[in-house]
Amino acid sequence: MSTATNPRLLVTGTTGHAVTDLVVPALLLRTPGAAWSQLVHVYVPAGPTVAFSGRDLRSPGIAEATALARAAGFEPVVRSPGGRMVAYDSGAVVIDHLDSTTDIRHAGSATFAANAESHAALLRGLGAIDARVGEVEGEYCPGEFSVNVGGDTKVIGSAQRVTSTGSLFSTVVQVAVSDRVRAVITDVSKALGYVLRESSIAGLADYEPTLGADQVAAAFVADYRDRLDMTDGELPSEIVSHASRAGGGSPFHVDDWTRANPMPRGVKEL
Repeated sequence: MSTATNPRLLVTGTTGHAVTDLVVPALLLRTPGAAWSQLVHVYVPAGPTVAFSGRDLRSPGIAEATALARAAGFEPVVRSPGGRMVAYDSGAVVIDHLDSTTDIRHAGSATFAANAESHAALLRGLGAIDARVGEVEGEYCPGEFSVNVGGDTKVIGSAQRVTSTGSLFSTVVQVAVSDRVRAVITDVSKALGYVLRESSIAGLADYEPTLGADQVAAAFVADYRDRLDMTDGELPSEIVSHASRAGGGSPFHVDDWTRANPMPRGVKEL
C-alpha cells in the first residue's frame, strides 16, 4: 500500500460545479509541497461543459464558439491541459491524474501511450467494445493516442500539462453522448475552423447500451485503485473552497485565474 507520508490518493465525485472541477486540479498542480505523490480524481461532470484549450483561443472563431456553447447551455471554460476543444455532460466520466514527482523529462508520448493502452484494456473488459488506440479520421480534439472503437469512432481523449511542480494528465471518457453534446461539438468545431466528421463522435453506450456513466466511473476507480495501489481519499477542503470562488470571463480561463489567485501561503493541502 502507499505510505502515509507519500500517499497515492484516489478521489471520487464531483465538487458540484463545472468550473470548480476544472480549477481544483490546476490549483493542486500549482501548489508546491504536495502531501501526496499522486492524486487521481474520477468524477461524472456536474454540468454541460465545453472545455477549450489555449490553442482554441488563438482561433478567430473563438468568440462565436463561446457564444454557441453558452446558447446551447454549456459552461465555456479554458482548461489547464492542452489539446483542443472537448464537450461533455453527465453522460461522461472525467479523470484527472496528478503526479507531483514528475517533470518534463518523464512526460510526453510515453505517458499518453501507457494511459491509452490501460484505458482501452479496461473498455474491452466492459463488454463487446472493440477498443483500440489511435486517431480516427475527422475526430474532434485529434490525437495519436485517442481511444477509439473499431477504428471508426472516438470515445476517449486525453491532454497533459507539465509544470515545475508536477504533471496533470486529464482524460474524458464519453459514455452516453447526448444529442446536445453531439450538436455542440459539431457547431463549436465549425466555428473554430476545425475539420470534423460528425459520425466519429460516439459513446460507449452506442456499443453497450446498458452502460452508464456511474458504472464506467466505478470501473475506472477500481482499475486505478488496483493498478496503481492507491488509497481512497478526499480533495483537500481548502483547495475546493478556494476553487469555488473562481469565475468571470467568457470563456473562463482556468490558468489565468489560478495565477492571479494562488492558494494562500501556509494553507495545507491535506
